[in-house]
Amino acid sequence: MAPIKIGIVGTGSMAGEHAARYQQVRGASLHACMDLVPERAAAFAEKHGFRHHVTSVDDVLNEVDAVSIVTRDDGHVPIAVKAVKAGVHVLCEKPLALSLADARRLMKVYLPARRKGLVGMINFSHRAGHFYAAQDLVRKGRLGELRYVRSNYLQGWISSDYWGNWASDTWIWRLQTALGSMGALGDIGCHVLDFTTGVAGPIEKLRCMLSTHPKVLPSGRRVTKRAGHDLDSNDTAIVELIYENGASGLTDVTRWATGVPNSVNLEVYGTEGALMCGHGNTTQGTYMRVCLGEKRHVSEWQEHRYKVAPDNWDRFIKAIRTGEHPQPDLLRGAEIQGYLDAGERSAKSGAFEKIRKFD
Repeated sequence: MAPIKIGIVGTGSMAGEHAARYQQVRGASLHACMDLVPERAAAFAEKHGFRHHVTSVDDVLNEVDAVSIVTRDDGHVPIAVKAVKAGVHVLCEKPLALSLADARRLMKVYLPARRKGLVGMINFSHRAGHFYAAQDLVRKGRLGELRYVRSNYLQGWISSDYWGNWASDTWIWRLQTALGSMGALGDIGCHVLDFTTGVAGPIEKLRCMLSTHPKVLPSGRRVTKRAGHDLDSNDTAIVELIYENGASGLTDVTRWATGVPNSVNLEVYGTEGALMCGHGNTTQGTYMRVCLGEKRHVSEWQEHRYKVAPDNWDRFIKAIRTGEHPQPDLLRGAEIQGYLDAGERSAKSGAFEKIRKFD
């Protein structure tokens, strides 16, 4: 069976992760990479073993069977639309879009192509084994009726040099709406909303508060502008959630969690039991604890075992081979975009906002 020729659009730090993951998947061949700067494309191709490097999206799509879109957020939809129209399978970085309107524009071309077998996935990459185990417990009713759900995604890179200074080229665009950033709400909020609602169920409405603080240079000077653009994307989002199943809860995300490189945590409480799970990709592995059935009366929590789950790159290649449509797909990306849209509307209105569907 011929290998699936892979293209990667964008050669930033996350693109390296995509290349490394594909190299671990049988049947995937790194074929073409693209960057607007020829030297970057050439260096990326040499480092990861691509056969070709180009500076045009069209040139990539003409060369490959499948593409990873690893650009700034404002490039996701335009490139995905091109790829779908070209019949190229898509694995897109998150968030799917900058707006619900953009997500709908992509869905108009993706849904017909999906029915014809085109595979489209979004890289909500925190769905490890503990996610599927928690999802299974809830779906089987082991927690009873859900009542309260709490989750967070914490990062501390604005106040730490753990991953490099926030003012570097790698990070600065994430703090500037002019460069296509949705802030912490879009960048990491999409991850934790996928993780949370994938376990606890869909949201009916939400209320959101966003905040942005001055940044501090190594010299100690406080700044609100850098490299010609305002540092105006949100740093923190606190979201109150009302679920379709009647549960309520709270989800918060921040880039000001000093001393915490990267941490995702979820707690789900029901009438018959509860679970806690989470992970941090630099400071801890995954974990899951449960308090179920009669043990809830004595507050007895136990470690819960779960199987290792294939990552999104494995799922993507397998789906292309089999014609399946695995989760998280582009439809899921559009659904989460509806949550982000409601969050931005609520931050302006100060009220609970109902979720608008992508279709």
